[in-house]
Amino acid sequence: MQEKNMIITFTWFRIQSHGSNQLAVWIEDTKGNYICTLFATKFTATGGYIQRPLSLSEWTAKFDLKNASKEEIDAITGATPQSGQQIISWNCKDRSNKALPDGTYIVRMEANIHDADKMFFKGEIKIGGDARQTVGEITYSNPNLASGKVLFKDVLVEYK
Repeated sequence: MQEKNMIITFTWFRIQSHGSNQLAVWIEDTKGNYICTLFATKFTATGGYIQRPLSLSEWTAKFDLKNASKEEIDAITGATPQSGQQIISWNCKDRSNKALPDGTYIVRMEANIHDADKMFFKGEIKIGGDARQTVGEITYSNPNLASGKVLFKDVLVEYK
C-alpha cells in the first residue's frame, strides 16, 4: 500500500507585537471533530494558553491541551516560525498514529495577530486516490484585519 502524504505550504510574516505570532495547524473531519495537530507554537502549547487565554483559543479547545501528555505536546510544538515560506508535512494519521481511511478532511490554521485579533484558514481536501490540492479560505476575527498586517498568506494544501 502506498504511503499517503499531505503537504501544507504558506508564507509566514512575523509581527513584532505583544500577543502575536502564535500559530496552530490541525486536522478535523467534515463534522468538525478533532483528528490531530500538525504544529503549534511552543509558547502557547507549554503554558502560554494559561497566561493568555485568547492565544489560539479555538485550537486549545479542540486539542484538549489541559489533558495532553508532555510527549504529545513535545511531538507537535516548535519555535515561532521565522518569516518566509513554511512547509508542514502530514502522514495522514490520527493523533494515535493510526492511518486514516480515505475521505475528506479539513485543514485548520489559527494565528494570533495581536492578542484577540486572529486569522484563520480552513481548507477541505480529500485523501486517497489521485493527487489534488486546495487553497481553502482565510478569514479574520474582524474583517478589517484583512487590510493590515497578517501572519500568513498563500496557503496551499496538497495531497500526494
